[in-house]
Amino acid sequence: MIYAKFHTKSEDKIKYHKSSSVWLGIKFVEPITKPFIGWIIGNGKKIDFWRNTWATSIPLREYIDLPNHLWKLCTTKVNYFINPDGWNFPTDISLSWLWV
Repeated sequence: MIYAKFHTKSEDKIKYHKSSSVWLGIKFVEPITKPFIGWIIGNGKKIDFWRNTWATSIPLREYIDLPNHLWKLCTTKVNYFINPDGWNFPTDISLSWLWV
């Protein structure tokens, strides 16, 4: 139903503002449901390790004091840390999450 409201008959996304009564309900229950909302990682190829909030409530980037010009070099995706046995994080990254 929501899909139909925000897409044209040719299934393109609408390109104009359209209010939604559903949003008020979502905003109201957000504090209740947020602890139960999580990411489905899948293969992790589309999830930015540093910029997406997949592991904590804020991006991991915000925990690190790195100059802005160096952030363009940080392009790691989550799939880099997934192996058949589970997660494979470098020790220094794992240890930094102890306080997060």
